[in-house]
Amino acid sequence: MIRILKKALAAVIMLLFLFPQPALASKSQDYDYVLDKNVRVPIPRTYKADRVISYLGEEIGYMKGAEDLFIDRQGILYVADTGNNRVLKMTGSGEVLGVFTGPKEKPMKSPRGVYVDDDGDIYVADTENGRVLHLSPYGDFVEEFTRPESDLLHETVSFDPNKVFISSTGYLYVIRGRQFMMIDAYNRFRGYAGADQVGFSLNDLLVRIFASDEQKSRLQRREPPSYINFVIHEDGMIYAVSAGSSNQIKKLNSVGKNIYPSGQYGEVEEDAEAKEPAFADIAVDRNGIISVLDWKLGKVYQYDQEGNLLTVFGGIGAVKGKFESPSSLVVDRDGNIYVLDRGRNNIQVFAPTKFIRDVHEAVMLYANGDYAEALVKWEEVLKTDANYTLAHRGIAKALYKDEEYLRAMEEYRIGDDQEGYSLAFEEYRHEFFRGSFGLLVLAFILLIYILYKVFMLMKKAAKKEQLKDTVWHGEVI
Repeated sequence: MIRILKKALAAVIMLLFLFPQPALASKSQDYDYVLDKNVRVPIPRTYKADRVISYLGEEIGYMKGAEDLFIDRQGILYVADTGNNRVLKMTGSGEVLGVFTGPKEKPMKSPRGVYVDDDGDIYVADTENGRVLHLSPYGDFVEEFTRPESDLLHETVSFDPNKVFISSTGYLYVIRGRQFMMIDAYNRFRGYAGADQVGFSLNDLLVRIFASDEQKSRLQRREPPSYINFVIHEDGMIYAVSAGSSNQIKKLNSVGKNIYPSGQYGEVEEDAEAKEPAFADIAVDRNGIISVLDWKLGKVYQYDQEGNLLTVFGGIGAVKGKFESPSSLVVDRDGNIYVLDRGRNNIQVFAPTKFIRDVHEAVMLYANGDYAEALVKWEEVLKTDANYTLAHRGIAKALYKDEEYLRAMEEYRIGDDQEGYSLAFEEYRHEFFRGSFGLLVLAFILLIYILYKVFMLMKKAAKKEQLKDTVWHGEVI
């Protein structure tokens, strides 16, 4: 009997292995995706974890709590190795070219930002020393920028730079809460840039009218969220990420106005508690594709210049392609994304797949006015993923520009773009009336003629009836 039971149990186990079991959903899905009304929609793989830069040799060892990453035009990486009080210079494959610690009499202390100009000069946000350190390409001390002496700066204003960039005008930009402090080459204060505006609503107006003095005071003290990180792009624009639940991505023009589309970027992940986006860094490639890094969720979110989400990849985890506590990211001229992880003390390099390269090319073709070529490229994207919503919207935009409004309406419908559909419908309606104006006039004239003939026939028939009535009721004299 026992032998029979053992055989039966073995048979059941074998059957279980023969039939594949549905995978259990995990909190950290192992796929790239986009968001459709905050619902994750899987898409083909967009970036592949290509290599990891970690151990840097016996003399240099590992990075420690590194906070910032910079890449120059030649693809050379610079790391603000915060915990080791140094800046590392290395190739994209991890070969160390230099280790810089600053002047001996006053070495770096917890540097949190690094920038390199076109001449190779290095600027370090030496945070704990309250300065921006200027080094030569070989790491020799050149000068330092400290808190500027100015009557325009309140005495309580501190100077503890954590991120640094230099504009095309030669001004040094450092984050100062909700704006950027500008300093010239002579360490003189040149004002602030990028001060964000707090929105005003009908609710705010009602509060001002009916609220108590305390409530009004709280409204007056309301301030915009602080900047977290930024880059100054080749086009001269400042791209920045800020705290908050909306409008976290900003593109500031020469007068400091945000011209990037308003919206909620990133996502809120429901867990034991809701996790709002916590962006740590932003990178913009030479074509204007924007990648932002969420250090809490360990995700990279990528957008185009219109605020459309192209892909989301990454996540928290202990495997290749996942992160522990990512702190910075950069993108090279080939589209590879480098992500610095201060938790794991490494850099992971992600190579773009053909799918996302096609998406980028389609976006760029449309932006450059090559609508017909953009349409062809979007159609290629759909061959890989027929459900990629942005491709349908891209095709619709290209058709709209080509004045094929009826086809554009259908693509907008598939892409769930109501605003685009309405625009195409209006143009189609106008085009229909313009193209059919002659026929409509002819039809109107014909209708008037028919109505006239009917009226005349009815009038004639009425006269006949009247004559009949006269004959019927009258007498011959």
